[in-house]
Amino acid sequence: MFGEVCAILAAFCWALGASLYGRGVHDRSPLEFNFVRSISVALFSFLLLFLFGNWSSLFTIDLATIAVMGLSSVLVLALGDSLYFFGLKTIGVTKTVPITYSYSILVVLLSILVLGEEITSQIIFGTAAIILGVWLVANKALDRTRKSNSSLSGVLACLGTTVCWGFGVVLFKILLDNNDPFVLTAGRMFFLLPTLAILSTISHVGASSNRRWTKTQLTLALLSGLVALGVGDTLLYFGLDSANMNIVAPLTSTTPIFSAIIAILFLGEKVSIKVVIGTLLVTVGAMLLFM
Repeated sequence: MFGEVCAILAAFCWALGASLYGRGVHDRSPLEFNFVRSISVALFSFLLLFLFGNWSSLFTIDLATIAVMGLSSVLVLALGDSLYFFGLKTIGVTKTVPITYSYSILVVLLSILVLGEEITSQIIFGTAAIILGVWLVANKALDRTRKSNSSLSGVLACLGTTVCWGFGVVLFKILLDNNDPFVLTAGRMFFLLPTLAILSTISHVGASSNRRWTKTQLTLALLSGLVALGVGDTLLYFGLDSANMNIVAPLTSTTPIFSAIIAILFLGEKVSIKVVIGTLLVTVGAMLLFM
């Protein structure tokens, strides 16, 4: 039960973080925004390691673990999240969210093929119900009156996000079998920050504009990183460490549901039949996963 609760809390943190960085990424490049928000994550991660983890473990990790940690960090946080931001900018929230958060399907498949985890009829129907509910709610409640035409590049970016997140989560699950979550959370920063710094610098070569960051943009980027990547991802690691991945991944796909609730309560979104049906489907799906 602890792992499932951590997964749901992680989904809430990601939704809260999304409401923050959704306002800032539209005026910045995805890579640049990703780099700035990761700074607060690094500080938070090393604070957690200092308070609760084992510092010495950080310097005794074997080469194989370092390689897997580096690959998974780049896949999920550098490439996956940057592609996610690009999708938000090009095809909009209502198209990006349903596509990217269907990554749980890939995770369930990989958990069976790679990790040998058990698949049951409850998990199959629960996963299907959650994905359908997420699509219904995201398609209606998360449209912040932003109109954008669908483009091939945006769709491909979302599909790329799904693949990066799916494989990256599986790799993290493998690492959690023999490593401290606090060590992994801090260790990934050694790969994430340099990768994003290099990619951001390359993306600015030849750019016609290099606008300064405003205080509001910096606040949104740093705070969203702290909430989503700092607290949210730490909860995800604890969830993966305490429960099967084919249960945790579908539960984390409820992020758009929490985003819809935030939009309804604080952004004045109206409740529609799609929102009601989607919420019920996600609730039923979660109950099936707990059985």
